Amino acid sequence: MQDRIFGDREKAMEEAYFRQEDAKLIDKLRQQAHLDEIAVALGEKLQVDNPDLLQRVRDMGVTLETAAAFFLAPLVQVAWANGSVAKSEHDAVLRLARAREVETGSRAYAQLEEWLKHRPDDALFDTAVETIKYGFSVLPPQERDERIKRLVDACHEVAEASGSTLGFVLGLKNVMGLQSVSDSEAATLDMIATRLRRPDRLA
Repeated sequence: MQDRIFGDREKAMEEAYFRQEDAKLIDKLRQQAHLDEIAVALGEKLQVDNPDLLQRVRDMGVTLETAAAFFLAPLVQVAWANGSVAKSEHDAVLRLARAREVETGSRAYAQLEEWLKHRPDDALFDTAVETIKYGFSVLPPQERDERIKRLVDACHEVAEASGSTLGFVLGLKNVMGLQSVSDSEAATLDMIATRLRRPDRLA
């Protein structure tokens, strides 16, 4: 009986700790905090309830100093969709990074520049999307959908920067009016959007 009491107490404490880590991440996301601040909160949450994913991120060489770049990896993936990165796509990724307060000269900024010169393995892109989705999962559905939309819109902006004129990505608006995206860019955009929006039970 006493063992059961202690077990219930430990379980309640564990659940409270999980909620506390969720609350920290939710607070940072709602504050529109810097990406590095979100990285700290997400890292703490992963350490609590998904250490395997956190270890995969670490195994790829991602650190707190480069985590902001990791969160922008989908933009880099879209830039590489046609097999090479056009200067306009390169500039669009870095402009969007600066708009998200990734400072020129920072480790994260340098990491983005490196990834734009040398394409990372697909495993990095896949893990980045999985990690971002995991971070957004703490939010209520409407807020989660809004965060996903903002990321997908940023990816779409990178795709349109190349000035391609072949096809449209399914389910996404052509916000630039006259420009479109190539078939390979459309497929990459659709894959990222689908993975971010897919319910966990189907992942």
